Amino acid sequence: MMKEIDLLRYLLDNQERFVTSDELAGILSLSPRTIRNYIKMLKPKLALHGAILEAKPSFGYCLHISHPVTFDLFLNKNYQLSQWQVDDTEEIDISDRQKYVLNKLVIENRKILIDDLTQRLFVTRSTLSKDLSMIRKKLLPYALTIENKPHSGIFITGLERNRRHFILDYFFTHNDNSFQHYMENKSFFKKLNFDQITIIVLDECRESGIHLTDFIIQNIVLYIALSIQRMAGGFELQPVSLDNSVETRQVYIVAQNIIHRLEKSYHLQVPESEVAYLTIQLLAKGKNINMANDETLRKELDSVLQQIEHDTGCPISQDYELRKNLVEHLKPMIVRLEQGLQLKNPLLQEIKTNYPTYFSDVKRYMSLSRYLSKFEINDDEIAYLALHLMATAEKYRDLKKPKVLLICATGYGSAQLLNNRLEKEFGKRLNIVSIKGYYEVDDAALNGIDMIISAIDLSTQFFKIPVIQVSIFLTVSDTKKLTQFLDDLEVNPNQFSNKATKYANNSQTDNYFDQFMDNSRFKIWQTPTNRAAVLNQLSDMMLANEAPEFKQELLDQIAQRELLSAVTFSDVIAVPHPARAISQVPKIAIGVIPAGLKWSQAYPNIKLVFLLSPSYLNNQGLTETTQTIVRLVENQAQQENLVLAKDFSDFRQNFMLLMKGGKTK
Repeated sequence: MMKEIDLLRYLLDNQERFVTSDELAGILSLSPRTIRNYIKMLKPKLALHGAILEAKPSFGYCLHISHPVTFDLFLNKNYQLSQWQVDDTEEIDISDRQKYVLNKLVIENRKILIDDLTQRLFVTRSTLSKDLSMIRKKLLPYALTIENKPHSGIFITGLERNRRHFILDYFFTHNDNSFQHYMENKSFFKKLNFDQITIIVLDECRESGIHLTDFIIQNIVLYIALSIQRMAGGFELQPVSLDNSVETRQVYIVAQNIIHRLEKSYHLQVPESEVAYLTIQLLAKGKNINMANDETLRKELDSVLQQIEHDTGCPISQDYELRKNLVEHLKPMIVRLEQGLQLKNPLLQEIKTNYPTYFSDVKRYMSLSRYLSKFEINDDEIAYLALHLMATAEKYRDLKKPKVLLICATGYGSAQLLNNRLEKEFGKRLNIVSIKGYYEVDDAALNGIDMIISAIDLSTQFFKIPVIQVSIFLTVSDTKKLTQFLDDLEVNPNQFSNKATKYANNSQTDNYFDQFMDNSRFKIWQTPTNRAAVLNQLSDMMLANEAPEFKQELLDQIAQRELLSAVTFSDVIAVPHPARAISQVPKIAIGVIPAGLKWSQAYPNIKLVFLLSPSYLNNQGLTETTQTIVRLVENQAQQENLVLAKDFSDFRQNFMLLMKGGKTK
């Protein structure tokens, strides 16, 4: 079932094209024949629930969604499954069998009789023996072993810290770059609030000057959530010793503050070993501005850079920015190597496949460092270092045009790589003003920015300026998309926000509007009101097909989103929306307040409130709708027509004209 879910997710993410069975097989680590079997099972299910899976010889498969809401409800009902449950009535593949066994052995710490396991999985002893052999190889790098005792069964031996490393790497590592995917394991972390843990980590790390990339923040949060879960199950870490350096003592205080806040929130008694080990995690993954100088490391790095310069002719030994970034990366990397920790790199496979020369060169040059060569540096770490060299190799002179904010989640090296590629392809047409992580995007960062180029999916977030999503590696399709956008902008430079997306045709716009908005989610306030009352009533309109706790979570998420940056798009328009998509289906509730209300000190006269709640499954058509709101910001006359609407029908007519590119009456 896990592979079927991953297959459907991939088809959803690639609706604009046909995907071959070979491509799916490579992504999902299955044979093309198995892919075709999954497709055969999926087609009749989808046909009954609002989607068609088209198969075209030599082209592959393409998913077409004919009834988005019906399809979204089907997805929620059938594919929000517990991550490691196995249905005894289904035939499961090798990967699912191994996940099931590892869940029992590592997470639940169970002892299982071989005969019981063969019956449970419907396999022979020979097949199970092969599975266990493969599992042993997976466990080996983590110093975990499978023991087998008569009458007791098989069980795992090894340190708790190593079990946690394995759980995070095996069960929670994904190859996509989506925030939702990293944080969506609700079936496992049922009682934990990821947003609350994230805020605690951000607060304490920012206060102390520890810089964490978005990807690392999520890894730390996931580690903390797993630690809480393991402690609740009675699994404690062995004592951990720390050195007495100034840096370690500073980071220990940060870990202590985080743990104290978690103890209050979750009514825990956390042992000292957990504080010490969180300290190691932060040292290994953070970039502390107060780190002490390490002259030996700097001298060896200079020697390696000089050798690269000698081999390539590229003057990188004098590149202060590269040297600084490499030192900041290498220091926590050395902590990881010394502690036996691993840092997963979501870009590893793409770098190895598409940029093998950079990857192999980094491996070779790292061997020139006497200090680093004593460690066994894994491919994930090599790939991170390769990104720094790739970024340097792609440097291009900065020329001005529209001011761009670049958002990237996986660290400075990858952000610089994308930055330099953008400069190489679009240096004469774009001016990249700043590079930020998602959690760093606030009103100050957006000030004076004309557009956002993002390497992460921001489709469930809404800004007053265009957002273009691209790959870290700036693919051919990304280049075409940006070229078309900038060409359109040059034709009509005074309508910048109008060019954020390609608008749907007129027949589609009716469907999009009616899909997200209707009379039941519309209200005109004829008497004085306030912000809290409007948000309360509009959120009440969103409750259909949602869980009982949905309303409070929506309001909490709206508050968190506003902590990042304002949701007021003009003096008249507010567009509150959650920081993280939580709806089963996308919805928009509309409030019209002709007399105006005080949203904040800076915005005392808001008259149009569009409460947006995107889906965590699929948001087809939502961008076309929200871009109409962005266009509305620039036209005061059109705003006034909507404020004066007599009822929903009148409002819909005016809004539809805007969606279709016309003028209101």
